[in-house]
Amino acid sequence: MADLASGAHAAVFEHSRDGVLVLDAGQRIVEVNRAAERIFGPRSAYLGQPVAALLPGWRPPEARASAETALRETELAGQRPGGVGPAVYLRVMTLPIPGEHETGWVLQLQDMTARLEVEASLRQQKEFFEAVVINSPVAIITITRQFRVLSWNPEATRLFGYTPAEALGKHIFDLVASEPSVLPEAELASREVVLRGRLHSVTRRVRKDGSVVDVELRALPVSVGGRQLGFIAIYHDITDLERARKAAEAANQAKSLFLATMSHEIRTPMNAIIGMTGLLLDRALTEEQRDFVATIRQSSEALLTLLNDVLDFSKIEAGRFEAELRPFDLRQCVESVLDLLAVRASEKNLDLGCDIAQQVPQMLVGDASRIRQVLLNLVGNALKFTEQGGAVVSVEGAAVSGEEGSAEWALTFSVQDTGPGIPEDRRAGLFQPFNQLDASVSRRFGGTGLGLAISKRLVEAMGGTIWVESEGIPGRGTTFSFTLRAQAAPQAYAVHLRQEQPLLQGRRVLIVDDNALFRRLLGRQLRAWGVEPVETASGPEALSQFESGTGYDVALIDHHMPGMDGATLAERLRREGQGLPLLLLSTPGRRGNPPEGLFVGVLSRPLKTSQLYDALISCFSQHVPPTRELQASRAGPFPGVRPGDSAPLDILLVEDNATNQKLALLVLERLGYRADVALNGRQALQAVCQKRYDVVLMDLQMPEMDGLEATRRIRQELPPRAQPWVVAMTANAMDSDREQCFAAGMDDFLGKPIRVDALTTALLRCQGRRSEAAPEQRASAAAVVTPLSTLMDGLPESARIEGLEPTALARLWAELGAQAGLVLPELIDTALHSMPALLEDAYAALARGHADDLGRAAHTLKSNAAWFGATALEAHARAIEQQADAGNLGDMAARLERCRAELDAARVLLGRLRDSLQALSRG
Repeated sequence: MADLASGAHAAVFEHSRDGVLVLDAGQRIVEVNRAAERIFGPRSAYLGQPVAALLPGWRPPEARASAETALRETELAGQRPGGVGPAVYLRVMTLPIPGEHETGWVLQLQDMTARLEVEASLRQQKEFFEAVVINSPVAIITITRQFRVLSWNPEATRLFGYTPAEALGKHIFDLVASEPSVLPEAELASREVVLRGRLHSVTRRVRKDGSVVDVELRALPVSVGGRQLGFIAIYHDITDLERARKAAEAANQAKSLFLATMSHEIRTPMNAIIGMTGLLLDRALTEEQRDFVATIRQSSEALLTLLNDVLDFSKIEAGRFEAELRPFDLRQCVESVLDLLAVRASEKNLDLGCDIAQQVPQMLVGDASRIRQVLLNLVGNALKFTEQGGAVVSVEGAAVSGEEGSAEWALTFSVQDTGPGIPEDRRAGLFQPFNQLDASVSRRFGGTGLGLAISKRLVEAMGGTIWVESEGIPGRGTTFSFTLRAQAAPQAYAVHLRQEQPLLQGRRVLIVDDNALFRRLLGRQLRAWGVEPVETASGPEALSQFESGTGYDVALIDHHMPGMDGATLAERLRREGQGLPLLLLSTPGRRGNPPEGLFVGVLSRPLKTSQLYDALISCFSQHVPPTRELQASRAGPFPGVRPGDSAPLDILLVEDNATNQKLALLVLERLGYRADVALNGRQALQAVCQKRYDVVLMDLQMPEMDGLEATRRIRQELPPRAQPWVVAMTANAMDSDREQCFAAGMDDFLGKPIRVDALTTALLRCQGRRSEAAPEQRASAAAVVTPLSTLMDGLPESARIEGLEPTALARLWAELGAQAGLVLPELIDTALHSMPALLEDAYAALARGHADDLGRAAHTLKSNAAWFGATALEAHARAIEQQADAGNLGDMAARLERCRAELDAARVLLGRLRDSLQALSRG
């Protein structure tokens, strides 16, 4: 039994958590446990050594101490043998071991190093935070849940005048909210901080001397261990800021008044210049003189437009805005906004539409230009933030007072999109100047943040209100609405669209569109004309309608639907013997044109009510000829045999620029080919993985993924039997560019501007790879190679504009064929919209220091200029591109300014060309 007890004591000694040293009467170490080894190292190094070697400060109890009083505890610094390693801090308990002749000692050791380090860290943190509060430039006050002051830093003393001794324990309201004018707001703030747990406001508080100070207040809860103990209140003195703000507002109003006056003064002589040039243009002038005067007139009108904008905004800011009340066509006003934004919507594959209630008069008296300006802001924002779906402008109204036909109407305009929505916490400052939903440095969306603020001021200046509604859920979008009062125009101004037409009464129309909102808009308009619409959401659903035996008089088919697109549905209907007229609803630039003969007409979105009306009348009447647009869509633009008629190809056009897209699609159409469109290399890669293409016409410089990288990925990821013939398209025609294209895996190379003969030859080379081209195909290819003298003879005199290279225009005119007079003005409008945007992209790239993006923008601008023969602009853009490719941005700002001047000159020339062609078309 004694052996068992002895073994237990030995086990407890050896495995004790605390270190143990056993000393003999001579204070030498005779026994050590494992915990002591962890502190001092292996026991062999110090067994038999004096304890002073490890614990220099240890002393035994006095000899006269009793056994009970000899037990003591002290804290010492321990040292490993030989001084190796850092010192350790120990709590030492000394216990005597009495013997017959001498007394030994047991030292129990607790390692205090970690605890002391923690205590030192906590003490350092405490001192740091105390220093932050003491030296803070804002007043920091802690208060209890009962609003009694717990702490008061020096800045609080400076701001409010009370010392800590005067403030501690007092109710905060008694110190800083004693004035009757301040106390109610302070009590409201206290209730809010108790309810919500935090507060942020700009308010006023009272000093000890009774003066009132403007402060920014933040209040936050203070919790310890999950229990809220009180609040911390931070007061920032903004007296100087408020004084500066008021001074800035006064200066801004003075500036606005000055701008309004100066704009008016400048506009007066500008009107005289425009009037006098108009008189000069009515006189007999030489061609050179007429050109000079017309340039002065156009420049004066452009400057006057700019001055009018400055005058409008300055009038609003100066409080001198006056609406211009004139009769206007409401539908034309709304549809003109959609026309202006149609290209931007097409670039993002978005739909645009309008829905004007039937009871609202078509002709109203109001400020149409201001309404248009507000709608442009709202619809432009909708397109900016929406990635799928589209936007719809709706107008509702009700007569308020007056006789029928001249009553005052309360109108509500709404712009509804299918974008991501706006979270509730971002709506409060939405209509404030310079407010942006995405204000980060890397934000995707540009803009100044002024659009909604200006819209709000315009609406309020016209006596209306504007607001926003959104669930903040992606896909459910946002609706911006504003109200206005307007007078119905007298009957003399009314030009109502015919509401009743015998040819439309009782007709059944099938609507095939995957967008439910636009199906509803079409159905609503058709019912107003006495037509019975039936809505379907897809091609298969439409086919099931015919299979059930239901009869229809006409079908309106959306071109771009998932699964089965409009052209595929039309082909199925024709194969199954359905002979009813088919009208295609298409967005220009999104895809190639449908095969000929399938549709009696193509209606472009955004769809105008008048166009839909005329198209339906054309379908139902043998006496009403189709519109010029419908005729052009059915007319073959290429005389004789076309290569695509005898040997069709599935073609993918990869091009990010809208002008180049349209031109390439028109050239392909002349040759009898259709093409799908991808906007960059990434979209192209997705397209070739989903559908097998014979040819890919690949632009080189594109955002996200360029043409070279896209071609490499196509060669890597597609199986050999699915590989397309890839043709490079670029305005760079150097040998090194060709080598780079072929090294990436491309099969052919075309220089921009694309020429019909070169494109035909490239497509025939692709056909030759698959099979020997037929003799008639080779003959048709040779037929399109036209001598330059013949091309020049075919260019009408009205299309010869001094300053634009005539040979380039002649070649473009020939390549557009029979459509040239109708299509070229539209292409010019597209270029006038896209070329300034390309230059702005170049400026933005320069600001970021991105030479690659700058070179890409200049490259596309150069290509656009070359199409129309704007040689000076083309040369400047080429020089910028070459310098950017070399990575040299040194004098790029000056080069861009010179390029801007050339662009402005080119836009004037292109405007003259467009006006001349439109006059020729009307003649």
